[in-house]
Amino acid sequence: MATLKTIAEWAETLGISRQQGYAAVKRCEIPVNGGKVDLEYATILYHRHTRQRANAARQADRKSDVQFSLGGEGDYQAARARREAAEASIAEMKEAEMRGKYLLKTEVDSAIFEIARALRDGLTNCSKRLAGDVASLLTSEECEDVIEREHRALLESMSHSLKSKLNVIDDGDDE
Repeated sequence: MATLKTIAEWAETLGISRQQGYAAVKRCEIPVNGGKVDLEYATILYHRHTRQRANAARQADRKSDVQFSLGGEGDYQAARARREAAEASIAEMKEAEMRGKYLLKTEVDSAIFEIARALRDGLTNCSKRLAGDVASLLTSEECEDVIEREHRALLESMSHSLKSKLNVIDDGDDE
């Protein structure tokens, strides 16, 4: 059988003021019958729609002896802990990004695309640039040397462009 109490009495069992009780009745849509509420049902609705205070441990002493099952209070605390951990992880990643430890994928993709396009254009135009130099040479070794120098220059240019676009520190181990 339902235990009916006035809103003020119900608020007192929760350890909140009468005004907070009336506000909770409106906010949590607690049914009122003749100025009274069902004690257990109103308490369950109140806890489902109200976030626990940071100083809840001090207020636990003032709560009534009414025992009830919320079915999900632990789920809320676990979800809140996961959210806090995720926010901390995101903040650490943003800090590492600001320090230059991480690169954004979109920036890397854009830089690679631009550099690869420049390399493609350089290799495509290579034959036109080298035709005059190679035409006067007599041996295939001499032709290879000219072509190899051109390719190496293009690859070095690509390497320097990549490092400058992505702000990579040169550690001097280029070969």
